[in-house]
Amino acid sequence: MSGLLMNWSSFLLCGMITASLFFFMAGLRELKSLRLEGVFYLTLAVFFGAVHIYYFYNLPVDSPVAYWLSQMNFWDWSVEFFAPAVIILFLVLGLISFGFSRYRAGLIKIFFGLTLVCYLFMVGDAWPADVKGIIALVWSFLWFSVELSSVY
Repeated sequence: MSGLLMNWSSFLLCGMITASLFFFMAGLRELKSLRLEGVFYLTLAVFFGAVHIYYFYNLPVDSPVAYWLSQMNFWDWSVEFFAPAVIILFLVLGLISFGFSRYRAGLIKIFFGLTLVCYLFMVGDAWPADVKGIIALVWSFLWFSVELSSVY
C-alpha cells in the first residue's frame, strides 16, 4: 500500500470507489423508502464506478504507478482501493452519526472501520491478498447492512 500513497492518482481512484459505494448505498436507501431520488443516486454510483474503471485502465504512461497498477489483479485491487474506500465510509459516516447524536450507530460504524484497518494493515499484514480481499468484501456487506438497517 505504501507505493500507492505516493501518487495522487491512487487517491483519485480510491475516492471514486468511495463515491460510487456511497451513492449506491444512498440509492438503495432511497428506493427502500420509496423515493424516486434513489434512481438519481444509483446513476451517480454507476458514473463514478465507470470513471474509476476508465481512469484505472487509461493512466498516463509516464505516471509513477502506471506500470505497477497494470500488474494488479482483482484481489490486489480490492486490498489497495476497495478496502480503503470501505474504511473511509465506515469512519466518516460513523463520525457523522456520532455528531448527530446517534451514538450507538456511530460507535458501531467506527468500530467496524477500525477493525478493518487492524485486520488488513496491522494483524494481517503478511496475509495473502485474496484473504484480505475476502475480508474487505465481507466488511462491505456489513457496511451495507448497517447503513440500510438505519432507515427510519
